[in-house]
Amino acid sequence: MNRHDDHIRAFCFHVDEPIPDEVLTTWLELLMAFVGSNILRVKGILNVEGSAQPIVVHGVQHIFHPPVPLPAWPSEDRRSRLVFITQDVDREVVERTFEALRQALPQAGEPTA
Repeated sequence: MNRHDDHIRAFCFHVDEPIPDEVLTTWLELLMAFVGSNILRVKGILNVEGSAQPIVVHGVQHIFHPPVPLPAWPSEDRRSRLVFITQDVDREVVERTFEALRQALPQAGEPTA
């Protein structure tokens, strides 16, 4: 249940497979550049490709704190999960930018052309 007004939205974003670091970094940079002032808060635990440990991230508007590795996953669930609280930014914007970058950027080990 969203207990905020019509402009404030809270939602979770999940990714089932490990996220390539370049996709993650570029995606977060783009979100911060284009809608950062409207991302009131974001926090999550991420499964980053090539990392054996989960990575915790959190940010407020344009300020994104350095990612912190955890010593272990808190459960068997290895999905990446982020909670967003936004103002006038729909869930679809977050999801579509991630999917577009994941499809556009080469995966680790793939030739770049």
